[in-house]
Amino acid sequence: MKTLILLSVFLITTIAWASQERPNIVWISCEDMSPYLGCYGDPHANTPNIDAFAKEAIRFTNAWSTSPICAPARSTLITGRYSTSLGTMNLRGIVPQSPQVKTLPVLMREAGYYTTNNHKTDYNFSFRGLWDESSTTAHWKNRPNPDQPFFHVVNYQQTHEGPTGRFHVDPVRHDPADVTLPPYFVDTPNFRKIMARHYDLIQNLDNFFAEQLADLENEGLLDDTIIFFFSDHGSGFPRYKRWLYETGLKVPLLVHIPEKFSHLTPEFAMGSVDDRLVGFVDYASTVLDLAGITIPDNMEGHSFLGPVASQNPKGQPYLFGARDRADDLEDLSRAVRDDRYMYIRNFMPFRPYIREAMIFRDTRKIILQDMYADLESANPNPHNVAMFTRKAVEELYDLQNDPDQLNNLVDDPEYADIKKNLKDVLYDWILETRDTAFLPEGEMMRRGIHDSVYDMAQDPLRYDLPTILEAADLISMPSTSVTDLQKLSNSPEVGVRYWAAVGLLNDPQQTAAHRELLKKLMNDRNVNVRIPAAEAALVLKPDHMPALEIINQAIADHIDTEPAIAMRAARALAEAGEAAKPMIPKVRKHLKRIEGPVWDGFRNWYYQMFIGMALDQVMVNCGEPIERNYR
Repeated sequence: MKTLILLSVFLITTIAWASQERPNIVWISCEDMSPYLGCYGDPHANTPNIDAFAKEAIRFTNAWSTSPICAPARSTLITGRYSTSLGTMNLRGIVPQSPQVKTLPVLMREAGYYTTNNHKTDYNFSFRGLWDESSTTAHWKNRPNPDQPFFHVVNYQQTHEGPTGRFHVDPVRHDPADVTLPPYFVDTPNFRKIMARHYDLIQNLDNFFAEQLADLENEGLLDDTIIFFFSDHGSGFPRYKRWLYETGLKVPLLVHIPEKFSHLTPEFAMGSVDDRLVGFVDYASTVLDLAGITIPDNMEGHSFLGPVASQNPKGQPYLFGARDRADDLEDLSRAVRDDRYMYIRNFMPFRPYIREAMIFRDTRKIILQDMYADLESANPNPHNVAMFTRKAVEELYDLQNDPDQLNNLVDDPEYADIKKNLKDVLYDWILETRDTAFLPEGEMMRRGIHDSVYDMAQDPLRYDLPTILEAADLISMPSTSVTDLQKLSNSPEVGVRYWAAVGLLNDPQQTAAHRELLKKLMNDRNVNVRIPAAEAALVLKPDHMPALEIINQAIADHIDTEPAIAMRAARALAEAGEAAKPMIPKVRKHLKRIEGPVWDGFRNWYYQMFIGMALDQVMVNCGEPIERNYR
């Protein structure tokens, strides 16, 4: 009987395909590219194929990634939920996911679509079972039924910061003398060459894009296919990728809807320019809307094209962005923008964007040498200096009059009401979406291990976000006192005590009260509190040996079982500079434990790689040789 029922369902689905024509949907994406295209007015871009496509598409001028780095952005794209809700906001981790969160390809498969991904995943959770095929050979041509509609994703990787950074070894076709540098770049031959190299790779992308369209046209499917073109976040330069500015978040977005499906979006004509605010969190809902599939209630995005979108043609009033751990560097910042202004809240302002880290020592990043040289010059570029120094607690920019975001208006009384409104909107969003990042990463993973981080965050008994957010908000304010931190340290909630320790990092002082609090937090019963407290002790250096032992023990105890904790501890050791010298023999032993075949000798692309990067930085800080070349 069960077999007969399944056969009946299959026959009904097959009949539905034949009786109701549905669009194929293709995503053509690329990596690390701001809107540097001719159709966006860039005079240096040689992109005739994409520009011609834009004339037959909707060109969006205010499209944002939700994160300025790949894995968090991709987790949002593929789920229609903010990475901060899922616990996937940090770079590269295998985060437990909830059965309540169905991904876009799963929903498309359930509705009868053939789904393929070629081939980037990097979702911060397992991609197994999500697609009909996900590989370097995955293609819509492989579908078993030629009448079956398909959802296909293809990703162009050569615009990534890695190939872009090879300007010193590969020929550069665009003339470096002709490129326009933004005001926060140091004007050197290397900066000009890397920008020219980026335009070379964008030209290559344009050819790749033409090949994807030709495949559809040759099979007679171009008029049956809705095509999205976009990048995963901003270009792979300093103050772009990893930065929570528009340079890191703003992306090109072109969407072509063929004439036969124009009834799905009667308000939005092809060849038009659309200035609505569109975020990555909206893409999954939009694809479902265009495909005639019900959008799940727990998707956090909103359709911007399709019958559902037609009910709200003005779109959403705000976009949201998040910066968290990138590589081995912990951070936490949140951003919101409306149609003109952008507000940023830096919860760890003491963390500069550029720190002593292997990701910035990478031999491909020769331009960093020019940036460091500028710091030592007689008249350094102030915007270059800002990348190496403490961030403001709050930032506010007028994107209309200051598109480069150079003039922080947060203390200007004329903009006080704008700041207050955007800040209120941002904090409401943090609470409504149950932002999981206000727990230390290791604690977040612990609490979500038995079901998922998402499920954990939905339960106020397991995650008291309002109380933890209040602590995070407090510790970075100039008015915060040691008495405030002492009160936080008495909380039964690990997340609150963690922020008390972070408060000591934010404002390290040598008073007796600070030293007593430091000692208390270094002996906290939770390792996720002890680690930042020990790091704060190393900053103060009243007695660094106990702090070094706490950090070393955290690495040794958790490197295999809870690597997120070991990674945070390894980074704390890297922040110690030369004070970590006594730990070098133990660091060598830890490095042996994470050896493997990935990249330049790591066990995997996830926590183990970042543990290794942090520990290699310890070696460099202490004048010791390292085995990896980081090329």
